[in-house]
Amino acid sequence: MKTPYPIQWLAGLLSCCLPGGYAAASNFENLYRSPGATGAGHPTSRPDNDCDSRSFQNEPVTIVLTSFHGDGYRGNTRVLFERLCDHSTLQPVWLSRNRNLVQDLKRQYGNEYACMTHSLAGIRTLNRASAVFLTHGTSDYPFMRLPRRALIIQTYHGLPTKRGEYLRPGNDGPPGFLHRKILEYRFRPITHFLSSSPLVTDLFSRRFNIPAERFLETGYPAYDRLASRTECPAIGTNAVINIINGSNDSGADGVKHIKPGIPTPSRRFAEYWPEAPPSTRLILYAPTFRRRSRTRWFPFEDRDLTALAAFLEQHRALMALRAHPNDHTDLRALLNASPRIVSGGQEIAEDAMDLLPVTDAIITDYSSIYLEGLMRDIPPIFVPYDLGTYERGCLMPYDEVTPGPKVYHQHDLLAHLKMALQKTDGRESERSRVRHRYFASQYGSTPDNDGSDADSTDRLHARSEGIFKKPESACDRVIRFLEEQLLPANS
Repeated sequence: MKTPYPIQWLAGLLSCCLPGGYAAASNFENLYRSPGATGAGHPTSRPDNDCDSRSFQNEPVTIVLTSFHGDGYRGNTRVLFERLCDHSTLQPVWLSRNRNLVQDLKRQYGNEYACMTHSLAGIRTLNRASAVFLTHGTSDYPFMRLPRRALIIQTYHGLPTKRGEYLRPGNDGPPGFLHRKILEYRFRPITHFLSSSPLVTDLFSRRFNIPAERFLETGYPAYDRLASRTECPAIGTNAVINIINGSNDSGADGVKHIKPGIPTPSRRFAEYWPEAPPSTRLILYAPTFRRRSRTRWFPFEDRDLTALAAFLEQHRALMALRAHPNDHTDLRALLNASPRIVSGGQEIAEDAMDLLPVTDAIITDYSSIYLEGLMRDIPPIFVPYDLGTYERGCLMPYDEVTPGPKVYHQHDLLAHLKMALQKTDGRESERSRVRHRYFASQYGSTPDNDGSDADSTDRLHARSEGIFKKPESACDRVIRFLEEQLLPANS
């Protein structure tokens, strides 16, 4: 149940009557210095009316989070929220328009950790926040006035692959007056923007017209589990899947790298799709959203769903169709073609990160999900059937950042899927090159000459009595930044 719009509007008016409200971007010009050794810009000081009055030694500092326009529970903010729930001083509060979600979070974490955005408690919580996290823009807190003294941190909800905002599709000119004012309302309050590499910083900086100095190259918390060496000891083979299935149950040192409680793919598949046949492989088909036209699934002249079903049966694979959250295309005809073609949509897994650890191949067009899959070295296959006419256009030359085959016929799709499932596609170095460009904060800026991860050998040698040293995660970096900015120096 979502808060009725009249209540949202009234709450927004009330929030404007309270002290505070966000400062214009120009007020933060003196807060930033050039990126340091880690590539992340850090404020050299806080605003004159900073958060110190709310950051006493023993008083919790309120951190407000939400996602997907105040309706979802996913992505970077979810990971940060769940980690911060154990913090001794930083007090996370999840604000949402979704009453059921708020009630679930209260039951799981306690009443003080969640409330309705447009309730009196939500208005007061947002007004006293020392930091406010976004995934889209100010629309994550609809109609609400953001606190002027707070850090406003954009975590975003994907990686930059498409044009938009200030980089207008099909037009290099600036936005019109009205469009520009809307963009300023949504993005000007942002004081910090998370990034995972210099390339990502540059692309987002130009797309949202935000100075590069405001970007923190911490990496993205939602991707920590994809980069985790404890769950995936060897990038390049989906090792956790193979190990769990018994195909390689020990490492070179003879030690099994299996965390207790990690579900096998077959068990995970049974949880998501209990009616599907027993399977050992997952193919994720996730095209992007098109506003002006309907997304075409399997847009091939030789489309043959019977042949596709036979292929999936032969390889004991499931194909999960995951439409964009804004795409409401009826997929029942495709889902009825085979019990191995299943829905991978929001109703199955709200967060795509839950599917990637057990995914063996990704089919997409312009969605950034293939980049996230590169953190598990999942082979992507591209179906850019409308590349020349796609309404938004791409930020980068398409072939330069898409390390996989481009297919226009079903027989080519099945041939490349077979190589991907058998891990014989031979594109490891291509994937490594792109992975390092987008995830320098996790893997370094350049791969080794052989295409492997530059830091993988160092990490293998960074053992002490057989135990891996745990590298600092993106979530750790973001929390450390909050502590440096919001907590007294002697705390």
